[in-house]
Amino acid sequence: MLKNKSLQLILIFIAVVGLWSYIVGLPIDVTRDAGKYATIAKEIFQNGNYINLTIHGDAYDQKPPMLFWLGALGFAIGGISNLWFKLPVLLLVFAGFYWAYRLGKSLYNERVGILTAVFLAFSTMYMLYSMDIHADTPLQAFITLALWQLFEFIKTGKTKHWFWGFAAVGMAMLSKGPIGAAIPAFAVIGHILIKKEFRRLTDWRWYAGVVLAFLVASPALIGLMNQFGWEGIRFFFWENNVGRITGTYIQAKNDPIFYIHNLLYLFLPWALLFFISVYKEFNILIKNRFQSGEFFTFTGIWVFFIIISVSSNQAPNYIFAIFPLIAVLTAKWADIALEKQPKLTRIFNGTQYFVVGLTWLMIAGLVFYLFPNPVFYFWLVAFTAIAATFYVFRKLKEPAFRLILPSLLAFSVLMFLLNTHVFPFIFSHQAPPKAARYYTTHAATGEKLYNYKYPQYELFFYSEPQAVQLKTVEQLKAVSMEKGSWIFTNPEGLKDFEKLQINPDTIIEYRHLYLNRGGKFINPKTRDAVLQPMYLLKLSN
Repeated sequence: MLKNKSLQLILIFIAVVGLWSYIVGLPIDVTRDAGKYATIAKEIFQNGNYINLTIHGDAYDQKPPMLFWLGALGFAIGGISNLWFKLPVLLLVFAGFYWAYRLGKSLYNERVGILTAVFLAFSTMYMLYSMDIHADTPLQAFITLALWQLFEFIKTGKTKHWFWGFAAVGMAMLSKGPIGAAIPAFAVIGHILIKKEFRRLTDWRWYAGVVLAFLVASPALIGLMNQFGWEGIRFFFWENNVGRITGTYIQAKNDPIFYIHNLLYLFLPWALLFFISVYKEFNILIKNRFQSGEFFTFTGIWVFFIIISVSSNQAPNYIFAIFPLIAVLTAKWADIALEKQPKLTRIFNGTQYFVVGLTWLMIAGLVFYLFPNPVFYFWLVAFTAIAATFYVFRKLKEPAFRLILPSLLAFSVLMFLLNTHVFPFIFSHQAPPKAARYYTTHAATGEKLYNYKYPQYELFFYSEPQAVQLKTVEQLKAVSMEKGSWIFTNPEGLKDFEKLQINPDTIIEYRHLYLNRGGKFINPKTRDAVLQPMYLLKLSN
């Protein structure tokens, strides 16, 4: 079938548009958490201290160093920029697609492996979190590697799989703490216990592997010990993970179905296939009384899913770590349907055709109403995808292509539109990068930029020399007496400044979008009302 020249061109088109969509997300400005992580990576690169982490000079304990190391590596290669902060992480994401393929193949077969990688590469979550970087981005890649290698170790008993499996667990812990070990543990221990293969637990290598994982993760522990003592170690193992779940560290309102409705868009365009697959999986497990099959995927997904669903602190990125297993489960049932269940194939086809139609309607709503005037070559991409979709329906009879290709074509166009037009437009309404770049370009030698009452970190990343944090009115008063000071602040901070009765040489007002208010910004009718004033003040020389 792959000898069909038209089919080859369609596959090349999907691959090129998908890759292009990921790459064009690299230059988009970082903000909020990503801005904080980029700033830490910048400070590592500039001060050369890879163990004791800092943020605007203050000791930092919230995340382990892996993401920051990757960013610092990028800066060492290409200089400080959005692209070089994100590129090493994106390359790790791409490696994760390969590891996901090998995981699916190891658990089931070649086609499940291919579908697993495809479902991940063409999904909203991977597209979003390869552009807006979080610690979960490297976390999921190393968890994928750990899951693949540890399942190979279960199957073969080979020491090389043991080594790489537990080394990957350590790297996952270096990405986001103990959760990097918990998910592989849920998968491995759950699989062994349900299959009643208790003798496997007598293999000394399992316990030596725990030591290996902690040796790999030790730089995070050393840095915390250096800066925070035993309190830092306790924070790493308890507060920053269990504390978020129980609400003792961060308290938030719990929504027990939060991750179910978030999956509808995070795993677009495959979410409905996943829900059908979950139903089929539980149905067959109950019928078989959990007597056959692999339980690696089952316990790897559902133990963690239940934990985060009852957690007192919830965020969409928390589910990222089990996406490889979610994709494996979906790919498994897609393979079963295509191989031997025509009725299920029809259900899957009907589901995906509905999703394809919905995706094209979403694209139309974005380009004709919400965010009109995309880049001119978007139309070439869109019309090519539409033509290719008609070709698939009219000419291709292979069930796998008819199930998968229309979804890939529609979602490729959506990815391309978001990263070439929608996200650049949204992120262009961030005031801190604009203010920092203006200061960097116009400030004279010796002049300093200060941040006052803006709670995020982008200003520190984009300014050079890096901005200084002001925490009190007394500090604001002190720097206001210095000539050549630049101050970035919000309306509340501007009022504090005005009370000092000092006249700035320049006041530049920016219209800023707080991204947690992005829902109203999407609507053109309420867009302007959401934008908030921010100010860059310059004091006379």
